Amino acid sequence: MNRCSRLMALGGLSALTLLIGCLDSIVRELGPENDPQITNTASSFEFKAEDMENVNDELIFNWVNSAPQAAFRHNSFIHHGYGIVIITDGAGVQVDSTLLELDLDAETQVGTPGNWTIRLILAAARGRVDFTLTPKP
Repeated sequence: MNRCSRLMALGGLSALTLLIGCLDSIVRELGPENDPQITNTASSFEFKAEDMENVNDELIFNWVNSAPQAAFRHNSFIHHGYGIVIITDGAGVQVDSTLLELDLDAETQVGTPGNWTIRLILAAARGRVDFTLTPKP
């Protein structure tokens, strides 16, 4: 193999390695392939999505919470990237801002009952999201 052939082979191998490395950098939004499920009732707000692969998205939901506080059940598994939930109460005051976790029971700060806003931010997230909010009198 002459020098020119070796350089071409090395260049081709380098280009292939670069291409394989960049395949993971495709930015995706949450879509039907993630089977997003939303339950939004007076008794709870639940969000689930699975099979996320490098998902970057922001979702905003409104939930009517009749109580001044909410129990926050985490059951997410994000093994790459992260997910953050930011919650504001009926007066627009932030009552929670937390990373999604696996097997965690928490609660928001005390706030004002009414129309609460739930903001979910996903950044390079791989795995699944699963969280539930329930009114806590």
